[in-house]
Amino acid sequence: MELMESPLNRAHQCGRNANRLVAQGYYEEAISCHGEAADLLKEALLLTHNEQVKLSLELQRARHVQQQRLIKDTWKRVKIARKPSISSTKETSIPPAPSNAASKLTSSQSAPQCISQAPLRWSKAAKDDRTRLEEQSTAIADLRKVVAVLLLENEKLLEENESLKVENARLKRDPYADQQSPHLTPLLNPAEATQGPPPLDLPLLHLPPDLQEEIRLLWERESEV
Repeated sequence: MELMESPLNRAHQCGRNANRLVAQGYYEEAISCHGEAADLLKEALLLTHNEQVKLSLELQRARHVQQQRLIKDTWKRVKIARKPSISSTKETSIPPAPSNAASKLTSSQSAPQCISQAPLRWSKAAKDDRTRLEEQSTAIADLRKVVAVLLLENEKLLEENESLKVENARLKRDPYADQQSPHLTPLLNPAEATQGPPPLDLPLLHLPPDLQEEIRLLWERESEV
C-alpha cells in the first residue's frame, strides 16, 4: 500500500493520465497533470540520498516540465487552426430562411466539417500513442538504471556485512590477537631496560684534551655503577 502511494508512483500515474487527456483533446487538464507529476517528483527527491536516483528523478521531472510546454504550444496551434474555420462558415452562410430550412442547412453544413476533422483526430491519436510509447520506454529504461544502482549498493553492503561478521568472530575467539601482532613494537626486557648506555667510543671533538679525559672517566664510572 505504501509503495502504491509513494510520490514516484503517483507521479507516474499523473503522467499516464496526462497522456490520455492529450489524446482526448483536454489540453488544460493534461498540463495540470504534468505539473502535479513534476511536484511529486520534487517531493520524491527529498526522500533519497542516492545520487543516481536523484539524477533519474531530475530527468523525469524535466521531462514533465517539457511536456507542459509542448502541450501549451499544441493547444495554441489548435486554437489558431479553429478560428479560420469559424470565420469561413460565417462568410459562406446562407441568408436567413424559415426555421425548418435553416435547421436542414446547418445540419448539412456541419456534416462535411466533422468528416474532414475525423482524419485529423485519428492521426493525432496515433501520434500521441507513439509519443506515449516512447515516454514509457524511456521511463522504464530510467527505472532499470535505478534498480541496477540499488543492486550494486546492496552487494557492497552485503560484502561489508560479511567482513564485519568475520572480524567479529575473530575478536570473539581471540580478543588479545591485536595486542600480540608482530607489527607492534616489542617491549624491552627488564635487563635491557636497566642496562646503562653504551660506552663512549667516539672522540669528543672541539674540547681540550684534559676536559675530554675527565668526561671519559665520568662516563666509565657511570657505566660501572
